[in-house]
Amino acid sequence: MIVRSPLRTFVPVCLIAALSLGPVQNSRGQQPNADTSAQPAPAAQSAAGTATVDHSGHDHAAQAADLQAADSATGPPDTAAETEAILKEFKEMAQPELYEDGMAALDAFEEISQQFKDKVLQMRRHYILFVNGFSDDRQTYLTLRNESRELMNQAYRKALDLIDFFPHPVAMRYVVTVLEQRFKHDVYNAETLEGAAKMLDYGIRLRYVALAAARAAMCAGDFPLAESLYKNLQEDEIEDKDKAMMVQFDAIKKQFETEQALLRNDPEDLPQVRFKTTRGEIVADLYIHEAPSTVAHFIELVESGFYDGLDFFQVVEGLLALTGDPLGDGSSRPDRYLADEHGRDVVRMPLTGSLVMAKLPGPNNDFIPNTAGTQFAMLFMPLPSVSEEQTVFGRITKGLDVLGALRRVDPHKEKKKGAVVMPPDRILEAEILNRPETLPEVIYADPFAPQP
Repeated sequence: MIVRSPLRTFVPVCLIAALSLGPVQNSRGQQPNADTSAQPAPAAQSAAGTATVDHSGHDHAAQAADLQAADSATGPPDTAAETEAILKEFKEMAQPELYEDGMAALDAFEEISQQFKDKVLQMRRHYILFVNGFSDDRQTYLTLRNESRELMNQAYRKALDLIDFFPHPVAMRYVVTVLEQRFKHDVYNAETLEGAAKMLDYGIRLRYVALAAARAAMCAGDFPLAESLYKNLQEDEIEDKDKAMMVQFDAIKKQFETEQALLRNDPEDLPQVRFKTTRGEIVADLYIHEAPSTVAHFIELVESGFYDGLDFFQVVEGLLALTGDPLGDGSSRPDRYLADEHGRDVVRMPLTGSLVMAKLPGPNNDFIPNTAGTQFAMLFMPLPSVSEEQTVFGRITKGLDVLGALRRVDPHKEKKKGAVVMPPDRILEAEILNRPETLPEVIYADPFAPQP
């Protein structure tokens, strides 16, 4: 639920002009071009002559995004007059208790914003030393980068709390900036929906804000809002991934409702896996009751150290991130194959953040039964068709933003001769939390045995 500000209609004209130039547009005020979503496929080998350079210790795109967000959290000097006018109006209109709460929210936002800016500057200083050869401490840079993202998310939360009271220009600008980053990185959770909905409620008309709101609504289960938003967007404003979700609207809605019923009955002590990655930590529940054999097999792999050091070898925008291949290109085959569990009486649904076992592709755009092993995917968006052929064995509970930050690795993209190829992100270490004393029996299969 969006708490409406007592100054809901008092959004500075110059802020509207800066953030929205007429109908839904992109961040530069240009009419959007629809993108074509990539489809998952086995990762391709790099073309001959393609250079691979290890830039994992200094990510230029991540730095640019953090610096942009940090700058927006402090605001340019030209917002001072508007801020002063809004504060004056808020004081005149609000009850004393509400005014006091609003000022406390402002203090909290300004405090965390300064911490965020300081951390980003610290990261930037270390980056300059590292990239110019004055320091070989790569881990410190990675730590500072991940801490910066955590502070960015905390500042986003405080900004959302603040604009419940009044449309503070710096907080508004910051929310819009973070929404743009979340839109680019496929982070569609409840807080993305909250921020995008509040911006729309305040009259901000940016294409990526509207699309972020619609996608997050689909992922978070607010289907009436998603349907309304998509109906109000023009055909050329909607991308292929949105059209796909609209076609599968009923299936996604049904699967979400099924999953919610299962979540309400989940025990509090489900086993979990924690991945320490080059982008931060991801924690996921493991559905040991609905996929007992798969989870037991997965736990054994984690405890053996199998996933430590493995790449996210395929990361497809708006779709999924694949890992679990020791060869790093999707071509490895497991020593033993798992029996499928997607046909059990009760199964989990393939929604945002779901962990799904990968299988060998079949001849008819399908999968060969009983061929799961070590490779698995983390889903950015709901994929209803997964439930028909693949086992869903877990779901991310913490770190969707980390998943979204993974470097995109597109096997379909043509690699030009002499081009610099950035290395993929990877799992540094995986560990099991809340491990049960006894694991279920693992059921293996021989998918290539002669049929009687």
